[in-house]
Amino acid sequence: MKTERPLHNDYASLLRMAIPISLGSLVQFFVVLTDNFFLARLNEDAINGAGNAGLVYLTLQMLAVGSSAALQISIAKRLGEGRRDLALSTFRSGLVFHGALGIALMAIATILNQGILGSTIASDSVRNVFEPFLSVRTWGFIPFSLMLAFNALYTGTARTLPILIISGTTAFVNIILDAGWVEGWWGMTAMGAQGAAWASFVAELCGCVMAICMTAWVINDAYRPWIWLQRSNLIALWKLAYPLMAQFIVTVGTWTAFFFFVEKVGGMELKVSHVARNLFMLGFVVAQGMQQTTRTYVSGMIGEGRSAELKVTLRRIVLLNFGGILLLCHGFILYPETLASMFFDDGEGFHAMTRTFKVVFVAVLLESLSGVFLSTIQGMGSTVQAFWVELVTVTLYLIVAASMTLWWPQPIWVIWRVEWVYFSCIGLGSWWFLRQATWMNPKNG
Repeated sequence: MKTERPLHNDYASLLRMAIPISLGSLVQFFVVLTDNFFLARLNEDAINGAGNAGLVYLTLQMLAVGSSAALQISIAKRLGEGRRDLALSTFRSGLVFHGALGIALMAIATILNQGILGSTIASDSVRNVFEPFLSVRTWGFIPFSLMLAFNALYTGTARTLPILIISGTTAFVNIILDAGWVEGWWGMTAMGAQGAAWASFVAELCGCVMAICMTAWVINDAYRPWIWLQRSNLIALWKLAYPLMAQFIVTVGTWTAFFFFVEKVGGMELKVSHVARNLFMLGFVVAQGMQQTTRTYVSGMIGEGRSAELKVTLRRIVLLNFGGILLLCHGFILYPETLASMFFDDGEGFHAMTRTFKVVFVAVLLESLSGVFLSTIQGMGSTVQAFWVELVTVTLYLIVAASMTLWWPQPIWVIWRVEWVYFSCIGLGSWWFLRQATWMNPKNG
């Protein structure tokens, strides 16, 4: 396995790692946009029911996302220490764990979908889309969980181009099947909203197969010898992973609750929120690449004994993150009407959407800084502290969100200002913790 060692922290090297991750996320963004394009052409209930089901799926999948972040941090640190064999053993153990986790998540989702989640939805027509859609999506937990383990391997080794290929395969299959199974293009059987669910599952399955095959070719000893981590190392990995798993599921679970709150306000408000959420992912496209780059560089450079260089590295990552988000999200503030017209005719929903885009623009700018700060704490291995920053923040977020939706309903563009609260608190909490770090403030050493 060929890796760049030591890690180079110039702008070009940071971009070489981050861009394939971000492009992979951009491909996934277009998949989500395509899903919503076809679902919106069906009716409002289709996009709302499928959107809420997708959020439940994403929330549970955060357990695997948190575990993969721990794998990435551990692999990067072991490689920084020059212990490549231990890095690959970490990947193999993680791969088995993710397979088992995918099965467990599938079982949990199936149980929750027996009326428990559906009872929280006020609209019968939305519920009638939500429950069948989620029943299909649960099959995706296994292949998607396994793909996350492969992503951890590639990000941890700072070799991210395969992620783009795997994401591209998944996206291509999903877009083709969306057109065929939602609306019946190319003579395929139209299944409506259910077709979008099946398209996503088959696409994830294809992406997983691509990841398995590509890894055998790119990293020819990734699967052999099949040596697992020793018990002490497994315990250390678990201590790193469980706070991240808890943090990520709390984060997205809270966001999912936000959409269930909004559903109580009205169908138009919920549709605006789902569109805003999907285009908000444009900011996430950049942030995903930069945050994963941050975790790898922080853990890897600490392993190499280069903590003194982290301030400069993080400053460069923040500048790149801010610039990338401006590049992709400038339309929220410069031409929101054009974006809104893709999903709404001129009317109440259209005007609400344009005003919400301006609120989202401020939120993604706040994310450009706060996300890097929180990822730095994670990369340091201080995952318990990162979890507490998140827990305090989401508690405040839920109080504000419930106040503006359930108790004193506000216009949707005002409700979305709760994202300002979230990212500001994440940034301030992370900054406060990082001030205590010895490499940030030598006087504390």
